[in-house]
Amino acid sequence: MRPPDPEPRSPFRDRRSFLIGLAAASGLGGAAVAAGALATRLDGPAVSTVPAERLVRPARDGDVVTVFNVGQLRLEVATAVERAASAANGAWSPARSASVGLVAVRRGLQSVQRAPSGFRYPMVVTAMPAPVAGAVLDAEVGAVIASGDVAMSERTAGLRGARAGDRIDIVAADGRLQSFRVGLVAADVQVGGAELVMSNGAADRLGITRSTRAVMWGFSSRTAVESALAVNGIPGGISEVRAVRSWNPPNPDSTLGTARTKELLGEFAYRVNADGSMTQDASWVAANLPAERELLNASIRIRTRCHRVVVDDLRAALADVAAAGLAGAIDVANSNTFGGVHNPRFNRISGELGFVSRHAWAMALDVNTVTNCQGCVPQMHCEVVRIFRRHGFAWGGNFLRPDGMHFEWVGVRRDRISYPSEYCPNPISAQTQTVVTGDSRDLLFADDTFASGHDHAHDHG
Repeated sequence: MRPPDPEPRSPFRDRRSFLIGLAAASGLGGAAVAAGALATRLDGPAVSTVPAERLVRPARDGDVVTVFNVGQLRLEVATAVERAASAANGAWSPARSASVGLVAVRRGLQSVQRAPSGFRYPMVVTAMPAPVAGAVLDAEVGAVIASGDVAMSERTAGLRGARAGDRIDIVAADGRLQSFRVGLVAADVQVGGAELVMSNGAADRLGITRSTRAVMWGFSSRTAVESALAVNGIPGGISEVRAVRSWNPPNPDSTLGTARTKELLGEFAYRVNADGSMTQDASWVAANLPAERELLNASIRIRTRCHRVVVDDLRAALADVAAAGLAGAIDVANSNTFGGVHNPRFNRISGELGFVSRHAWAMALDVNTVTNCQGCVPQMHCEVVRIFRRHGFAWGGNFLRPDGMHFEWVGVRRDRISYPSEYCPNPISAQTQTVVTGDSRDLLFADDTFASGHDHAHDHG
């Protein structure tokens, strides 16, 4: 039988009371942390007081919802989630995410992997209170991060030959190295698709202090939480906010997590220069990119420097656009001047923390940048969008902040997936629909791509 709620709950009316009461909200419905035990700030480190432990109630049937906006979690979004969780008799907690630089993996006195001097490898981290991780991810993950260790995804560990017991050295926001023990190598679904999961205390050591999403669990039913979210403006009433559910159907415009991107396209080391520019490991560039821009289609004369794994799919997409008589739908002059594919850029958040642009992997093409500015209603021809989906590209027009110029390689067909996309849905029949099954929990914390938005500087390759 479901235990009764420990206390009445009410929304916080201002920022000060919200910050003081945030821990109580994360303990809604008898969940992870007692009121006052962990007053987690949206924009600062955790503040601990004397704990009064409560029994953790795990997610019912594994159902979890994550809610986020672009950038740091906004107060209005967190307040709406708190109200929705209360109405659905569930629990919620803020969570953090960031991309950090991994310098080394060590086993005793030996280096398993070490970046070239001055360089580091991009690594996406999710952080949350350990009891919350135990409730929404996996009990073993929660226990490991409660001890101060980190959980590493199986896919990420495989890329670097890491195993439980190894130590990893990571560059903190202030530029200093922080060392952590890998306490668990976990299946991707156990860590929600994140590369690393750690506690808030461990994240504080790295300077990862801003909350980027709210996590909900323990609600009485999917119907109850859907209704509660809608009543509180998610989606619809609050701008630039999205909820991702563990039971979501596949989205044709979802992108790859960072670990999967590395697995398919290779992992490079990078250096952030004094002027803010980014330099990639020259050996990765030489192995995966042509020496200069190449012409991929005689009718659509975009010249681009594209990853060798991606180039055939991009060439085929452009050929089909031309064959469909839609060459004029792509502004070649604009795309060659302000669009393109390769752009090794670091999108700084704070100090040494920031996200490496997907353009650094030479996997994303930007076209028609003037008529499809980021945040604007997309103006891309929908048949062009569907052709690109057919050749293994997700489209940015349905990102949380619309990005109609952006086509990002995912490597599998996306034109046969039925999904209620706001812009350019796939018009398919039951006979042509691709049915994708599986657990969407392995994508809940895969990346901060939708939340952070994409960077678009000039002079792409």
